[in-house]
Amino acid sequence: MAKSSKDVIEIIKTRRCVRQFLDKEILDDDIKFLIDCAGYAPSGLNMQPWAFLVIKNKDKKLELSEICKKSLIPHLEGNTSEETKNFLSFLKQEGSDMFYGAPVIVIILGNRNAMTAVYDCAMAAQTMMLAAQSIGIGSCWIGGAQHALMDEKLLMEIGAPEGYIHVAPLIFGYPKGETKMPERIKPKVIWVK
Repeated sequence: MAKSSKDVIEIIKTRRCVRQFLDKEILDDDIKFLIDCAGYAPSGLNMQPWAFLVIKNKDKKLELSEICKKSLIPHLEGNTSEETKNFLSFLKQEGSDMFYGAPVIVIILGNRNAMTAVYDCAMAAQTMMLAAQSIGIGSCWIGGAQHALMDEKLLMEIGAPEGYIHVAPLIFGYPKGETKMPERIKPKVIWVK
């Protein structure tokens, strides 16, 4: 694992959603490092309700991609936004991969008995993605996979323990080229006096 001397603010401001990766494996020790970092995220009542489903097998990743695409496409049909039309076109291409050929998928799961599991796991996901940025690994939250992963039977088939829900399907890999910074929209701030 590469050590980083990057400032945390620099890491926050330079993290991008990476969708193009080098054909280079991520070492298990680096994945363990990212998961360890995720475990330092805050959680309600300190329940730490997360579990991490790690998928490196290429065939399993492609099979999951096909399942996710079939689940998502009907929900996007009829949406007229240009972005959605382009994404639908991508999804319908034979051989397209919803996980962009990333070497690793990590699905963060939340214990359904923890009241704040979704929020806690979302913070763990962000922490994990920032840790990845700090050691030169790119990441992206694949929101399009969310619909299919709501199916508890599917989750259990791919290895999730009983009693857990999906929260964050993340991909990780070494970035191929530069990822352009998207336009930043100034947040709306309401000061209560």
